[in-house]
Parts: sequence; structure tokens; C-alpha cells
Amino acid sequence: MTRLLLVEDHVLVRQSIRAFLEGANFEVVGEASSGAEAVQLATDLQPDLIIMDVHLPEMSGIEATRRIRRALPDVRVVALTAYNEKAYQRAFSEAGADGFVLKTSEFSELLKVIQTVIAAPRDGAMTVPQPESASPLTERELEVLVCAARGWTNKQIGVHLNISDRTVQVHLQAIYQKLDVTNRTEMVLRALTLGIIHQNDEVIE
Repeated sequence: MTRLLLVEDHVLVRQSIRAFLEGANFEVVGEASSGAEAVQLATDLQPDLIIMDVHLPEMSGIEATRRIRRALPDVRVVALTAYNEKAYQRAFSEAGADGFVLKTSEFSELLKVIQTVIAAPRDGAMTVPQPESASPLTERELEVLVCAARGWTNKQIGVHLNISDRTVQVHLQAIYQKLDVTNRTEMVLRALTLGIIHQNDEVIE
């Protein structure tokens, strides 16, 4: 029997998924409601597969997946999210997830993805179509994003990258559109959630 770890911070959602999975003859060996708890339980329980939500307290599901796969390379991870965006799929895939399921899907779709992931060879490939590009941002946009995450003004960014203030603003507007945000704070938070930048990276000061 496949042993599963269920990671979801909403109790009712978690209980519903657990009831379905147990009814489908899976053994749910543990439940976690935060990213940090997921990493700890994965290490302690060493399940066969983890159902991982993206938005979690303390640590995102993407970062939790990255840490778990680093420690347990053979564990399978199915990402669970409400957002059907290529950037999320890319971030989860790069973190080591094997499958991707929308929360709007039927339970039958979740079961199908789990079964496909379990049966597939361990190659790190997700069971969803991959984004055409490795990142939603261009190299220059990523440079502007990193500088903005440091708290720099447009003028400081322009001096650092040898571009005008106006060009910096143009790049920021392009990033806002691609990440579906309206200001710098939302931009940085969304970039962290998607794994485009990381809080403990040297570039984020």
C-alpha cells in the first residue's frame, strides 16, 4: 500500500482529501499544515508520496518540496494549487515535484495524477505540460526584480544596471503584468512564492 503524507493548511480540505485517498486504498501516514512541518514529517515518516499545497505558513510548498527532495531524492511529490499558471508549474518542477493538480479538479483527476506519478520512472519530470521557457521573466527583468527586492529605488537600479529611470519603470511594469501584481511589495512576494527569487539568497539583502 502506498504511504502518503498530506500537506494542506486548510483543515476541511485536508480532511476531505484524506477521506478520498483512504477510500482509494492509500495509507495516509501523516498530515502537515505548514511547510516546516512538512519537511520534518517527511524526514521522520519517509512516505512514498507527498501531496503538497503551494501556499503554506512559515514556508511555501515550493521551498518545502525543494528541501524534501534534497533530503529524500526518491520521494514523489504531487503539487496541489488553486493557480493554473505556468510559473507555478515551472517553480514546482524545478523544486522536484513530479505532478501538478489544480484544486478545482475532480478527485478522480487527483487519483489519476497520483497513479501516474507512482508508476512513472523517477526522472523528475512533472506529469503536466512544461512551460515553454524556463522563466516568465527575461534576464534584464530578473536583474531589475532582484534589485527591487533589495529595496533599491528606480534611480539606484538604473545606476547599477546602467539604464535610465524610465527604462527601469518599463521593466517593472512588464514584471507586474507577467506576475499579475500591481506594486513592488506584491511583486517580491509573488516572486518568492514562485521560487523565482529566494529569501536566503545572497541577492536578497
